[in-house]
Amino acid sequence: MKILDRYLLREYLVTVFYCVTGLALLQIIYDLVYHFSKLIAAKITIAQGVRYYLGSLAPHTEFMLPAGVLLATLYTLWQLSRHGELTAMRASGISLYRIMVPFLFVGLLFTAATALLKETVAPESAYWAQEFEANDFKEPEERLFHNLAYYNAIDRRMWMIGRTDLNKPNILHETRISEERPNRTLLRDWHVGRAEWLDEEWWFFDVKVQEYNEEGNPMGAPRDVAGSGAGIEMSQWLEKPSDFETEVIPTEFMTTRDMLRYLRRHPDISDEALAQKRVDLHLRLAMPWACLIVTLFGIPAGARTARQSVISGVLTTILFFVVFYVLTQVGAFFAKRELLPPLVGAWLSNIVFLVAGFRTLMLMK
Repeated sequence: MKILDRYLLREYLVTVFYCVTGLALLQIIYDLVYHFSKLIAAKITIAQGVRYYLGSLAPHTEFMLPAGVLLATLYTLWQLSRHGELTAMRASGISLYRIMVPFLFVGLLFTAATALLKETVAPESAYWAQEFEANDFKEPEERLFHNLAYYNAIDRRMWMIGRTDLNKPNILHETRISEERPNRTLLRDWHVGRAEWLDEEWWFFDVKVQEYNEEGNPMGAPRDVAGSGAGIEMSQWLEKPSDFETEVIPTEFMTTRDMLRYLRRHPDISDEALAQKRVDLHLRLAMPWACLIVTLFGIPAGARTARQSVISGVLTTILFFVVFYVLTQVGAFFAKRELLPPLVGAWLSNIVFLVAGFRTLMLMK
């Protein structure tokens, strides 16, 4: 059986490579049609061009990889059926379930690869590519944000950041941090000329503090904090520069860890906003599984294509993806409007096609 597995894997992986590469090239060519003149005018370097197109492809991996895997599954099984190899395997007593093991292994491998990409390089690369394009294909020297607000509901601290550069998110300028008591009255205000994130903790420089009484009224004038010129260590404060970035970065450019941290730090957001964030979180977890599900769904479809053309396989792939992703969008739409639980809405297409795939396999002889 090892020889058979190696043969199937070789045939399948080569086809997957060509399908995924072809889809990626189509995306790049489509982008070049609209941006070629701007890229030439900006005189971008080869390194910038490679980084831009890798970044611009990153958000599409959850569509390209399943599409490539499904198309490769249909084509490989069509070829095996067309040359009688699939029939010979089954006539030798090898069940379809045994034949499908290498295909499912590749589907699971691509599922893991997609999830890994979405949790590591893809969000940052995609965000860089979007800003690079928005800046006329030039790298911005600064990404300044003024009056950036962040509220840590767990520790009851409100940060009002006067100025920060997201290219250097570990440095904040002219920042006011308001601490609150459990009853939401002011405890103290920190007026910080400069805050730096060093060795996984905050250091404050040029600091003044305003204390407040139980009624939230100021107690005297703000006082200079001794030693603030050399820096005050704030080791007990757990906010991170990435927390402030999540206030301005769209959800699609966050990792799952960033989303979970955002939800933990914002327990008091509105029900509507909470539903939207939870749906986005579940979509992030659900979409990589499309690679495995389309493989499971494509095996029985591909095994019946011996008398069909490649064109019919392509049309089957397109139809499948239209239905799959329309159902994904419908589920997310209803879940974000709190008509479905976030878990059900985000996983709806996966559940439906997983059940359909298993049922189709069971009906095959």
